[in-house]
Amino acid sequence: MTIPLLTDTRAALEALSHVEVLYSDLDGTLLGLGGSLLADVVGEPSTVTAQAVVRVNRAGLPVVLVTGRNRVQCTEITRLLGWSGFIAELGCVAVPQRGADPIFNTGDWPAYTLRNGETPYDRIVGAGAVALLERSFPGRLEPHAPYHLNREATVMLRGAIDLSAARETLAELELPVAIVDNGIIHPLSTGLFGIAEMHAYHLMPSGVTKAGAVGLDLARRDLLREQAACIGDASTDVEMADFVSLGALVSNALADPRARAAAEARGNVYALTRGRGEGWAEFSEAWLEARDAG
Repeated sequence: MTIPLLTDTRAALEALSHVEVLYSDLDGTLLGLGGSLLADVVGEPSTVTAQAVVRVNRAGLPVVLVTGRNRVQCTEITRLLGWSGFIAELGCVAVPQRGADPIFNTGDWPAYTLRNGETPYDRIVGAGAVALLERSFPGRLEPHAPYHLNREATVMLRGAIDLSAARETLAELELPVAIVDNGIIHPLSTGLFGIAEMHAYHLMPSGVTKAGAVGLDLARRDLLREQAACIGDASTDVEMADFVSLGALVSNALADPRARAAAEARGNVYALTRGRGEGWAEFSEAWLEARDAG
């Protein structure tokens, strides 16, 4: 099955004309190779994406980052981009607008699980989740430095473990804690040995997703799904399309079988012809033109 191209699909362009807010992934989507806004898909210097951000900002259209990065990082990134609200830590931390207090999304956790001043991160560590995994998988996990710092809702680890076995291990805890594989990584240094393929993992409250966090954010903004769109490069980004009018995949996502399968299972997800930030610019151009035409 082929994912339809956004710019070739009249229904998608019509839907874009009503979109008032964009939920955007960051790494692999907005940023070029190497994690720079000023780089293209192969890492060469480029201002294409930066110019697209400026055009969207001039139109007064809000963009909400939805990322695994922490609140400190997102605060600075959105300030530099001229944006305001964001959803951090894979949906666990929402900041509706700059300067607002964080809203913790704890998913399946019972009400009043958090004590005064306690964060979901504190609760996960305090429940023994990290220690339990380290005992169960000796020499296979370590903190995902430096990205494990300044976490409020998720614990970041790296290594290589059997995910099904890890979930069975975490099920021993009274607190519902999920483990999410955030993909293959290549850290500059590590204290682990004998691991050919290293992955990044998030420990987080069960029941929290990027997609669900988008739904909650739309409700806070008093917007309908028809007034929102999303863009990304992974299957978790595609899932955001369940809460918005339409979703878009930058072209580098098409090499990921999980992202493709998720997109093909939905009728409102479209492909872009360009990758990373250039694909983001392609989407923004279509968005602005559709609104002008509408």
